[in-house]
Amino acid sequence: MPCFGMWTGNARDAIQEEGVVCFTPHVGPFSSMWDRACILYAMIKGGRVDFGKVHSEKYGHERYGETFPGYVPNWGELDEAGKIQKINLIGHSFGAPTLRTLIHLLAEGDPDEVAGTDPSELSDLFKGGKAKWVHSCTTLAGTHNGVTLPDAGRPLVKPMSTLLFKIGRIASGTWFSRFYDFRLEWYGFASKEKHIDKETGNAAIKHYVNNTVDNIYYELSTTGAKECLGKTKTYDNIYYFSYYGRRTRRKAGIEYPSKDIWLPLRLFSPFECLYSDAEHKGELWQANDGIVNMGAAHHPDGQPFVEFDTIKNFEDIKPGIWNVMPVEWKDHTSYMGVGEKHDVFQNYFKEMVGRVTDLPVIE
Repeated sequence: MPCFGMWTGNARDAIQEEGVVCFTPHVGPFSSMWDRACILYAMIKGGRVDFGKVHSEKYGHERYGETFPGYVPNWGELDEAGKIQKINLIGHSFGAPTLRTLIHLLAEGDPDEVAGTDPSELSDLFKGGKAKWVHSCTTLAGTHNGVTLPDAGRPLVKPMSTLLFKIGRIASGTWFSRFYDFRLEWYGFASKEKHIDKETGNAAIKHYVNNTVDNIYYELSTTGAKECLGKTKTYDNIYYFSYYGRRTRRKAGIEYPSKDIWLPLRLFSPFECLYSDAEHKGELWQANDGIVNMGAAHHPDGQPFVEFDTIKNFEDIKPGIWNVMPVEWKDHTSYMGVGEKHDVFQNYFKEMVGRVTDLPVIE
């Protein structure tokens, strides 16, 4: 089943029906935003995944990953008319910080990697100067400001993730690893090609779950998101759109999951409905789509934004500022097609992509 569509119909097919070339990469469900950005760059541009010499040594995993032919090998190069080959990016959930990290590295590079790597070995991703390679960035239920679910469920995270990754270790090298790819080979406890022995795998799992950073749990938290995304910013040649949903209702000052929310999400939604701290409280943070709080998905804190429904004309859509779409009655999986009607879901993505491809290109 495709991530964007599930059993409702592949959104990629709908986009391509509009004459737009579209790819849906798989960058790993548990990887950090840095690692995912590095994988995504290699998948689009082509070449071997390079997580960076400094980064990989700092966090104790292998430096290199798979090699890819590239969806758009001429990405960033000039076409026959002398125009830069650009792409549009769409990210769901943790895909939002992944895209923001990728754009940041494209534009700014990474000074630590530049200083700590032989110039002949330095990945182009870490050199910067590539902000013009991206035309638009669209996020769906994005975890921009972190979500309170990891904060509310903190005691459960380490034992649950340890158990999950042990299943991945046991399944390594079997048919199941091809059915569900953990995409953490560089940490040494998952593999599609070979079976990882118990001693080696369990030691690698312990190292990973004890990492306070460079993992999805920390970076999904409100603290981790703020720390890891604090340097990101918007660029005047890129259009930004944020879509987000809500499927909770408020009564007597308390948020409740709606009966419309997808059944598995009802297990998680109450944690956020009831959780609050000094910075994350009230309706904005207790209302959620089952996984992501409204306050997390609206737009990145500290970055410019405008409510899209206040824009009167298409010509008034500006780059360098988040265009925040009106909140939708959707849960987190609605953007994946769960519970959506086939034609409605297909047209939703057609309209989304049509809007960004119609916007004037800024060189």
